[in-house]
Amino acid sequence: MLIKMQRKTILTTFIRIFCVVVFIFQFYLLTKDYLQFNVDKEVTNYIDDAIEIPEVHIAIPYYYALDINLLLNNKSSFHQACRAFFNKDNCNNLVTDFATFGKWVGHTLTLSDIAKYSYLTETFIKKIYWSRSSEDPLKTGKCKIIRKASSTTLVLVIRCVNSHGLPLKLSRAKAIIFNSNALFNFTLNTTMMLMKLNYPGKALIDDSSLHLVGFSTKGKQTWLGIRFTKHTETSLPPPYKTMCRNYDRRKTFEDCLNAHSIEQTGMLFPGTAVSLDKYSTSSQMRFNSPFYGNSSSIIMKIYRQCQSVVTQQMCNMVRYSYRMVTSSQDIAQDGQKMRIFFTATAEPGSLTESKPDFPLSDYLILSGSLFSTWFGISIMGQLLAASHLLCKPYRKSTDKVDFKTKIRPNRTAINTIRPRYNKSHNNLTIISPLA
Repeated sequence: MLIKMQRKTILTTFIRIFCVVVFIFQFYLLTKDYLQFNVDKEVTNYIDDAIEIPEVHIAIPYYYALDINLLLNNKSSFHQACRAFFNKDNCNNLVTDFATFGKWVGHTLTLSDIAKYSYLTETFIKKIYWSRSSEDPLKTGKCKIIRKASSTTLVLVIRCVNSHGLPLKLSRAKAIIFNSNALFNFTLNTTMMLMKLNYPGKALIDDSSLHLVGFSTKGKQTWLGIRFTKHTETSLPPPYKTMCRNYDRRKTFEDCLNAHSIEQTGMLFPGTAVSLDKYSTSSQMRFNSPFYGNSSSIIMKIYRQCQSVVTQQMCNMVRYSYRMVTSSQDIAQDGQKMRIFFTATAEPGSLTESKPDFPLSDYLILSGSLFSTWFGISIMGQLLAASHLLCKPYRKSTDKVDFKTKIRPNRTAINTIRPRYNKSHNNLTIISPLA
């Protein structure tokens, strides 16, 4: 009998150990899947009722953006920089060729020279037309043009935002009714320009694929039709594998480049674009040249250093896919200009959302089910047991009071006896109230 009990105890213990081991293994696999923090991407295509106006960047080479004659006739700091960089007393021959000017001269221009000798914004863009309406967004304040300078081009930024700083939207129906899908258009008086679309504050660093080039020749008016589609991607921050970060990646990158470049070389980093009034306190600030001296190694070192700061992608990334159709017509000699149309494309935009592959809610549900499967743990049962334990002291105190009330004798009732007839037997029966 004792041997049988020992065997039964050993078998029970073995079964318990086996169940616990299997439970631990299953719980480990479940937790491991959760801690991997994988994500799934869902793509939604849509056509919005309102068209979001992108930020338009128009880069005009300094060869066409500056009044070169005025620059050379006035002994500006350009001549000082030219002598310092190229050891020449006369730099006039450097500005006779477009390619030479773009490669060498742009880096010798100070921000004060660019602001002083570049043509006014109104010379390039006089008015913006909005779906063939008489409203000029520049005059109403819905859109504004920001002037920036880079090492090779004058950058005109057309930014249309609402009172909250978000990109302005235009009704697609209005654009279709008034101007055959055109969003807005404007005339640009220049011979050559480089254009790209940005989303305010959310531009990518590596967006070189978003550049379009426009040319205009004498006696021709060039028509540029831009059809664009917006693509948005939202990601999840750490610990999920997308590892996104809520920041302006481009601004962080360019600010880092310029800060280190100014600290190490005293000049701005080439390729970046800064507002003309940002360094107004230092009017002699200019861009570094990668073609001069040993600055190329320093520039590469700074670039790699700042690139490590912006390795994380943004949590809200926006890019535009767009194409440009070009046509031209004859116009008066030397009256060339570009007319740019932005049109509402019928192609759907896209929204790519990253979602947890194994969210916390699923993990809690499955782990709770696993505990219940192996150990019979019920949430309702545990809550009922807890409520029973909490109510037990209160129930004891209540029972004591009820017990004292029940055993207290009612002497008045005992001494009071009333007669009552038993109708069935016609007998008189004495009934006590305590009976």
